[in-house]
Amino acid sequence: MTLIKDKSMNLPFNDQPIETLIEENLCNEGTVLDLRLKYIGDDGMEFLSTCTKLINLRELKLERNNITNKGIQILADSTMLTGVKFLNLERNSIGDAGVTSIAMSPVFSRLTLLNLWKNEIGPEGAQAIANSLVLGNLQNLDLAHNQIGDIGGKALAESQTLTSLEYVDLFGNG
Repeated sequence: MTLIKDKSMNLPFNDQPIETLIEENLCNEGTVLDLRLKYIGDDGMEFLSTCTKLINLRELKLERNNITNKGIQILADSTMLTGVKFLNLERNSIGDAGVTSIAMSPVFSRLTLLNLWKNEIGPEGAQAIANSLVLGNLQNLDLAHNQIGDIGGKALAESQTLTSLEYVDLFGNG
């Protein structure tokens, strides 16, 4: 029996330039950008952070994009994304430094939902969120499958700044 290898199996999810991905995945009159599973990485974040088409963006879905702390810092420095309310960063490679960038950046002051499921966040990152003066509007926080431990969990539970928080998922933290 001979196996025929399908060449399309080797194509990356983002075999198109980031400009094209934005054009094809920006919807709801420019308020929602769904780039889940596009693997844009930190280089893609550079373009997102300065793209004028995203000035009205409210929801940004970046699940599984190989984004690191560097990419999050780029996003945190953006002047284009100040209206984002829903940010999905599920299954990337964001650690404590990246989460600290989110927690300190005024760009994220309107966030009501922050999904950080299955990244590389430890107690320091959870403490940064818990002490953030920027994330006061946050209502929904998903930190499941990270490594925040008891220290991070306690910091979140005792937070004096996350006064709007209604839902927190900490499942799978050690």
